[in-house]
Amino acid sequence: MPMEQEVYPMLVGGFVAFMSIAMIVVIYLRIKRKRRAYNWFLTHLLFFSAAGYFLLKAMAVPSGEVMSSEQASIHLGQAGLLWAVSMVCLMGGFLKAGSTESR
Repeated sequence: MPMEQEVYPMLVGGFVAFMSIAMIVVIYLRIKRKRRAYNWFLTHLLFFSAAGYFLLKAMAVPSGEVMSSEQASIHLGQAGLLWAVSMVCLMGGFLKAGSTESR
């Protein structure tokens, strides 16, 4: 996907920075509160990070090369599947956090 030269590194840096902060916060809360629901949220963040990796990889496929659209499509498919798994984990975290026996 064509974009300005400085945009892609900023996008990657921002994604890594915010996902790292989110993971640190969830790990901190898991240690402090000792609730298993945070395991679901951490798993969500891990799968979501992997989905973001494949999405960014799809955006970085150089156009004009042979099979570039197929490569991008495969990366988008992988990102979509990982995103779906991450959303299941997020919902599991919500359900576990809402139950009375989440410790």
